Amino acid sequence: MRVAILESIVMPAGHEVEFDRILINELKRQGHEPVLFVPENFPFKVDYGVDIVYLEGGEVVTYAGASKWKKPFLSILRERRRRSWFTSAAEKIKEHNIDALIIPTGTYRYIKALLDTPLKDSKAAVHVIFHGIGKGEMDCFIKQAHRANAYKNVYLDVISLRDDMLRPDLPRVRKILPPVFLPSIELNGEQKNSDTQGNASIQDKKNPNSATCIGSNLETPILTNKPIKLGFFGQYRKEKNIERFLDAFVSLNYDDSVQLVVQGATVKPEDGALFESIIKKYSQYSNIKFIHASLIGKDWDTALLSVDALLLPYGAERYRYHWAAMLFTAIGFHKPVLISPEINPEVLEQYSIGEFLNLDDVHSIRQGIQTFVENLQHHKEQYNQGLMNANEDYSHRALIQSIIHV
Repeated sequence: MRVAILESIVMPAGHEVEFDRILINELKRQGHEPVLFVPENFPFKVDYGVDIVYLEGGEVVTYAGASKWKKPFLSILRERRRRSWFTSAAEKIKEHNIDALIIPTGTYRYIKALLDTPLKDSKAAVHVIFHGIGKGEMDCFIKQAHRANAYKNVYLDVISLRDDMLRPDLPRVRKILPPVFLPSIELNGEQKNSDTQGNASIQDKKNPNSATCIGSNLETPILTNKPIKLGFFGQYRKEKNIERFLDAFVSLNYDDSVQLVVQGATVKPEDGALFESIIKKYSQYSNIKFIHASLIGKDWDTALLSVDALLLPYGAERYRYHWAAMLFTAIGFHKPVLISPEINPEVLEQYSIGEFLNLDDVHSIRQGIQTFVENLQHHKEQYNQGLMNANEDYSHRALIQSIIHV
């Protein structure tokens, strides 16, 4: 099949970029031919190695650096251009003999826009992917899903661990499981070797007993290196309450045998200034390393592979409804997690890949960190088996088959 991926979101880094990479690489692996549909002058962050088709309708609209007074205008402009891109995509599907179109990140507004364009009548199957649907969005989503129900080629695929968006009268609203994010670099001169699941094992020749395991068919023990290195990665936002976690960590008085790496990618100037103040505040602790940067490609993979476990101590109710990309990065990179109970609790309930963290206060966080570190030291085999099982179920192969096999 020739499968077009219509991408219109510009991100400096992060999981939108990696999700496109997953779709493209796995489509290739399964024998399909992916093509990228993008607005004119689209600023690619990585080379996906596929044909690119540019859509008519103007450039991508971004809010980056825009004042709050300008954002309403930009929002209207974005909606207009989205309809123009969808109209252009309907024509490009015919010109390039496309069998299926995937819109990799959608909201209910995308459905509204799509239904205003000829794309709704395309002979190619059109898959709009939703990365979870929050409580506040559900009514709007269901309303637009009923409108889309008249068009047999339009599929609304919700990446979720929940069933609350499913309706018997909406057969093309479908639940699909999240995919893991896998590393894609060479490490210590070793080429990553893919297995049949599209997973990999990376091992250091100089120390054959210290392996980083990624994948589903591996039995190599993890976390054999000392010191233990914990990693806190992703976009920095104030809601993640990182200072409370840092206070709990330093109160344990670990020496360099337990280290913490904290990365913060910031978009807004105020977030950048706040993160810099945090770096300064904790600069006297030798076992805490800060990275204030967006990590892309090899830099991202290297940083994640350098730690033994990942920390996701940011609780917010919305994480119950949207799949957490950092959690599925941890699974794909074969890293146990210390995680807030709001973040996709269904995963830890099914797989022994880490521990929930009580975020009530600094004392409870301190206890959670201490228990997790002890488990990493003494019970790592249990985490290892759970991670291998989770990689099986959340494979890239399953994602693509769930989308295009209708």
